[in-house]
Amino acid sequence: PALAYKQTQFESRGRVVLVLALLRIVNSPFGRVLQAIRENEFRAEAIGYRVVVYRTTASVLSALFATLAGAMLAIWLRYNGPDTSLSFEIMIDVLLIVVIGGMGTIYGAVIGSVIFLIAQSYLQDLLRIGSEAAGAVSWLTWLGALLSPDRWLLWLGVLFVLSVYYFPTGIVGRLRKR
Repeated sequence: PALAYKQTQFESRGRVVLVLALLRIVNSPFGRVLQAIRENEFRAEAIGYRVVVYRTTASVLSALFATLAGAMLAIWLRYNGPDTSLSFEIMIDVLLIVVIGGMGTIYGAVIGSVIFLIAQSYLQDLLRIGSEAAGAVSWLTWLGALLSPDRWLLWLGVLFVLSVYYFPTGIVGRLRKR
């Protein structure tokens, strides 16, 4: 128990440090140059920035952060293989997290991952409660069957389709418009 607590504490601190470091990089002069390159590469080069150097540095930094995140995932799972990081399900999950939170922002990735994990963790329990409540009423047995916990992936998909419909730019994009 004590070792598991220390490991969880290490992972939580590691996540916070990685997010804060990324925020620092994005809001630094280096991050501003990368944003300028993203918007108009020719203009950034005309101003005098060495685009190749900045792109190479950004690639190295992204590889470093991906390596650290992968190492933390391996510690958390106590196993690492192709099915833990390269499977189709994982790629779809990452895509959904980014779309829900908002593309192009670190805050969007954090908010999207929190919402995604909460939905994955508690949706089955909520469906079980709804199914039992609907099954108790005789004329709502069809609703009880529809809300079966075995269909949680269906309802998770419905929630994500609705979130994309109502938040096309993600949650952070919607909050920025206000």
